[in-house]
Amino acid sequence: MDDFRGKVVVVTGAASGLGAEVARSFARRGARLELCDVDGEGLGEIKTECEAMGAEVSTEVVDVSQAWQMEEFRDNVLKRCDHVDVVVNNAGVACGGRFEDISLENWQWIVGVNYWGVVHGCHFFYPGMKERGSGHIVNIASAAAYGPLPLLTTYCSLKAAVLSFSANLRAEGALCGVGISAVCPGFMSTSIARSMRFCSETRRSNREKLGGKVDRFMTGLKASPSRAAESVVRAVERNRFVINVGPETKLADFIWRLSRRLNVVGLKYTLRFLEKRL
Repeated sequence: MDDFRGKVVVVTGAASGLGAEVARSFARRGARLELCDVDGEGLGEIKTECEAMGAEVSTEVVDVSQAWQMEEFRDNVLKRCDHVDVVVNNAGVACGGRFEDISLENWQWIVGVNYWGVVHGCHFFYPGMKERGSGHIVNIASAAAYGPLPLLTTYCSLKAAVLSFSANLRAEGALCGVGISAVCPGFMSTSIARSMRFCSETRRSNREKLGGKVDRFMTGLKASPSRAAESVVRAVERNRFVINVGPETKLADFIWRLSRRLNVVGLKYTLRFLEKRL
């Protein structure tokens, strides 16, 4: 699929960050956009911006972790557009802390958005694509899918699950003309840290201070989400399975392939360092 003029593109988590950039990338190419997010105000802003580019845009406030809301969103999209050509399962949140400090409530929250959100997006849109014999789904994974990161057991394990899920679904989709891709961005300048839940404290910082440090780090990064957004488009154009975005993602992939043990040992010493510094 290399011509997106008039194609119907669904993007979850489209109100900010990578999702908003993905919407802009497809809008510039003439796609018809169906956007959802829990942030209604942010959706309104990106809708106005994409319409200024000449795109036709519809938005809905949707919590992707709720199956009934995603089903209703799917039904509304099909009433407006009859079919869907591309789905980008982008919505995501983050939760940080030592394993013993993370409550089951926080586990349920991040699993609901980061994993079930992807499953819901595929569950409700994939069958229609299979029936038509065409379409493409892009699931946003992460460099975190390739190995452990300090205090991010929840995030890393779920991004790894998204990558594995995408591999299995791609094999099935190949039999019926539906493409499945996983895009793995590295560190980007986004606002995800503002909604991140911190469940642990360190010697120098309480949860609020840790949140501020991470937020300043993320927003201060020079890496723009626009590069990852273009990788999403390229994944659809070329029917690529996995696209690693950024040198840190490619390095993480290489180290994970090279030695699982090296990853775990490196994480142990990194945790010791962070406990003293943060």
